[in-house]
Amino acid sequence: MPTTDAPAWDFVGHYVGRDSVVPDFGALGKYEFVAEALLPITRGIVEAARIQAGETVLDVGARNNAALLAAQAGARVTAIEISPRLLDVARAALKDYPDTRFELADVARLPFPDASFDVVIDAISLMFGADREAAIAEMARVVKPTGRIVWTGWFGGDAISEAAKIQISDTAAVVGHAPFPYSYWGNEAEMRALFAAQGFQVQVTKHPDVTTGPAPREFLAGLDQVHPVSRACSLALEKAGVLEQTMERMASVLEKANEDPDGGTKLSRFYVSGVATR
Repeated sequence: MPTTDAPAWDFVGHYVGRDSVVPDFGALGKYEFVAEALLPITRGIVEAARIQAGETVLDVGARNNAALLAAQAGARVTAIEISPRLLDVARAALKDYPDTRFELADVARLPFPDASFDVVIDAISLMFGADREAAIAEMARVVKPTGRIVWTGWFGGDAISEAAKIQISDTAAVVGHAPFPYSYWGNEAEMRALFAAQGFQVQVTKHPDVTTGPAPREFLAGLDQVHPVSRACSLALEKAGVLEQTMERMASVLEKANEDPDGGTKLSRFYVSGVATR
């Protein structure tokens, strides 16, 4: 069952007046557009999982289409999500795969028996959880002894990551809360240590990625309308009367790093994929 305890920082619900709930990525924005942009990365993580027909697969973030790709590979899929609306979006996408199971659940508290799955996959959703140790412990518990956990996350340090840090830090200041302690799940040493505590060895691969779009300020404004975290932050910043200042600083970071000489946006960054096995 999904937890009813408040996470360390409910960075979506906090700004829309909800207390003691799991952050709902369906409450604000249109995350489906973000998921579509991330599809090449999601496809890569499913390929890295080397899913075989008939295997049991748990997708711990149905928002990013990994469940659909795993089902297309012939897996028997269970998909979880912390957003009721995005779970419904996943159901609609998987309507041709009636054996797929869907659960409203938190990866840190999985409602499944031990050793239930051959593969656990994540496509850039684990990074939004506050408790990495609990998430890894739960994934380790539900995967079979011979199974594998395959995840992906941003490497960090790029312009988009730095702009996001500005937005989150400014938001934390206006709401009087410490910044949300999320991790990109991209630091190899950290991942090795965290998974080793659960008896896993990990193989981490770093991949280049290029984000493109309209001019940086237009790109930033568009992202702010669809990404739930950005939208939630902007609501808080607007209420505090500092939104323009924060967006200006964010835009400046993107403009300085922009690689497009023709006026659009081109930003290089890296993500990592990891495979954990016992």
